[in-house]
Amino acid sequence: MLEDANNLGERISQLRRSKSITQEQLGLILNISAQAVSKWEKSDSLPDISLITKLADVFDCTTDYLLGRPSNLQAMLPQIRVELRKMTQEQKINFMGELIDAASHNEMTPASHPALTQIQLGPTGLGLWAKDRLVCIATSLFLNEATESMHESVEFPMNILPASIITVLYELLLNNENLQPDFTPIEDSILRSRLPTDMNFDKVIIDCIELGFVDRVRGGYRLNVKGDIATRLFSIVHRVVSKPDSFSFSFS
Repeated sequence: MLEDANNLGERISQLRRSKSITQEQLGLILNISAQAVSKWEKSDSLPDISLITKLADVFDCTTDYLLGRPSNLQAMLPQIRVELRKMTQEQKINFMGELIDAASHNEMTPASHPALTQIQLGPTGLGLWAKDRLVCIATSLFLNEATESMHESVEFPMNILPASIITVLYELLLNNENLQPDFTPIEDSILRSRLPTDMNFDKVIIDCIELGFVDRVRGGYRLNVKGDIATRLFSIVHRVVSKPDSFSFSFS
């Protein structure tokens, strides 16, 4: 068979399995036999052209994708905007969550329950999806400004964690370059010099370690993945509360 036919058969098989549909069930939906579906997937035959649109509807994909035609995501934005206007708020959240999940595919997510929460942190920013609850997308520029804003304020406006712990996490965060944690340790003496002299350093650092945010390593202390994500989220919350005019909410 032609290479295109082989690719189409593989794609139908992959899409069918992703939908947890058997060959028999797909055949019933399309009013054809399971044997016909099997032949497609083995590339022994091709679907009739009249079934291509129906297949795309069943698999919630475009006919271009089904046929293996390279697509330009940028060119799809007008269609996405139109479809978003038709969605309920819940559908929009689920859709954005799927985008974040796709963007962070095969990357380690420090969520305690990956089925409910997906987090992506990279050079372009931070994406958080808590299914049916929250979608938060922050650009790298906003994250950097939010972190600076957190440092400028004398008091954190919400009692999420004691101010002393947040101060330590912030100082350790500054040691990480860009948005990719390099987990470079800070020497004990250097970290102490950056913190208020009246802080009970030994107690606070133990609290940070017990919370799972900080690791004690040879050479000093370092922020880990959990601490890195948590501190950046704290900075976002701080920015939203302290400077609400810099943050936009959209429910359209």
